[in-house]
Amino acid sequence: MHSATLPNLLYLANVPVECSYHGSALMYRLLQNYPPEKLCIIESLNRSLENRRLPGVKYINFPTCIERATRTRFAALYSSLSFLRASSWTRRVRQAISPFQPDAVLSVSHGHLWVTAAAFAQALQIPLHLVCHDEITKTVMHQPWLRSRLLRVFGDVYHGADSRLCVSPYMRNDYRARFGVDAEVLYPSRAIDAPRFETPSEHLTDLPQGLRVAFAGTINMGGHVALLKSMALSLEGLSGKLLLFGPLSKEAVAQLGLDASNIEIRGLLPSNELIHTLRTEADILYAPMSFDPEDHLAMKTNFPSKLTDYTAVGLPILIQGPPDSSAVSWARENAEVAAVVTTEASVVLLGELERLRTDSAYRINLASRALVVGNQYFDATAASQIFHRVLARPAMR
Repeated sequence: MHSATLPNLLYLANVPVECSYHGSALMYRLLQNYPPEKLCIIESLNRSLENRRLPGVKYINFPTCIERATRTRFAALYSSLSFLRASSWTRRVRQAISPFQPDAVLSVSHGHLWVTAAAFAQALQIPLHLVCHDEITKTVMHQPWLRSRLLRVFGDVYHGADSRLCVSPYMRNDYRARFGVDAEVLYPSRAIDAPRFETPSEHLTDLPQGLRVAFAGTINMGGHVALLKSMALSLEGLSGKLLLFGPLSKEAVAQLGLDASNIEIRGLLPSNELIHTLRTEADILYAPMSFDPEDHLAMKTNFPSKLTDYTAVGLPILIQGPPDSSAVSWARENAEVAAVVTTEASVVLLGELERLRTDSAYRINLASRALVVGNQYFDATAASQIFHRVLARPAMR
């Protein structure tokens, strides 16, 4: 789409826009080819690193809280009070972005700044575009007494937004039932310059001694920790290793109990480097979805963004999660795109690992299918076209 049709866009959200992981990578990739002179980015508590930012784009730090207060036992109370104040920050936003004149506001339903974004868009009578990457009740630390108000405020903002972009059809359907309005589906996408392979990794024909399973991403739920521990234990019996890629220090991993002798901490790699490293140094890519009842709604609606890069690698993917989790549902809808385990039972997981270890035709078929389906779902150009089309639509206001 020609840049002349795109609005001056103010990004106002708690999710930093940087080339890293999770929602940050989603937003970076979505804005990667947006005209930099038409974009202004406001960030708050979690600031992007300068070397990971979009080139040529103006980034503004917008403090909304005392950082050390978010790491105390009163963090939930402090966060709740910040949420209640968020709609009052519009004047500060206008002062912070001057002389930039936005035609539209883009936000992510995470933290508090989506409330500010909605109030700011309303004050200026300009469109609000809302990206929903995670289940809303899991993205705002809050006291129990605030939950009903949080859902009411989110419902009003979601309903009133000029566009709503949900990360999966499962989230769209759930939010449509809960909040009474439809949305566009915008799966996370790969980077514009992501490597593209036509065939699976060559070493899948004859695996080296010992199975190498890789997990790439953040570990932010107890249910994920439990599954990673179970994976490491299962691999121990196969002389295998679990490779952890992501923003994980040895100290943090040890605190989580993920310090088994067959677990290797490989650190956070840039996306393209990660894809090449996984292709040569791993045999299976693992995507766990928490079985914890507290995480059930999030697992049902969220979509693991790691699948964008996983499907570009050319290795078999193993998804383990509840039957109605988004990743399992996606795999069921796209036959043979991944091996699937829908129970926490270690004996079932071990059986699937054994099949992947011994059946080369099975491995190669899964890897081949993942390459094809990943190109269909996570193409950067297709995602950008959807996003730009939504932004260029006439405003409702």
